[in-house]
Amino acid sequence: MNSLILPAIYLGGCIAAMSGFSYLYRRATNFQPIEPWFPENVEKEQYIQLLNCETPVPEHHLKAALLRRAMEAVRRLVQVQQEKPALQQLMRTGSIGDDLWRDFGVAEQDIMAELQEVVGEANTYKENWGQTIFSTAAQMLEHEKQKAMLVEMKELKEVEDKKRKAMEKDLERDAKRAEEELLREEEEEKKKAKAKK
Repeated sequence: MNSLILPAIYLGGCIAAMSGFSYLYRRATNFQPIEPWFPENVEKEQYIQLLNCETPVPEHHLKAALLRRAMEAVRRLVQVQQEKPALQQLMRTGSIGDDLWRDFGVAEQDIMAELQEVVGEANTYKENWGQTIFSTAAQMLEHEKQKAMLVEMKELKEVEDKKRKAMEKDLERDAKRAEEELLREEEEEKKKAKAKK
């Protein structure tokens, strides 16, 4: 009887150790760091730095920095709203993994928290500014987008003008060559005609 107790204890200890190792291993492999969906929020960091400056920063600078922070929050919110339906569809079809969907969910929560923070900060400067700061930020973003489009259109027009001018030069050169060729042929015809006489 005593001879069976020692192997049973040893076997039980091995099974317990393997179970514990298996549990810890599964937890370690399932833990995956959350990948940030967006790059660092520079506008938020700049606003916080201005708030924490040793020398007091004029309020209008703080308001402008907060407005830039709100613009970035709106930009990120719009991007998340545009990407969500496609990601949901990919998730349903199994084209993306749970980890990507989890990262997206964390980004969405971060944006909602950021929006609430901006509203809270805005209301510290002016009562109810938190209710209008995002509409102002959205208008400013739209203005920036239109400005960028105008610059892009101007650049495209310049490129097209250069192409058109180059084509016109090529056509003029080709026409000149053709004209010179015709004149040369006419001269040769005249010379041949004189030689026959």
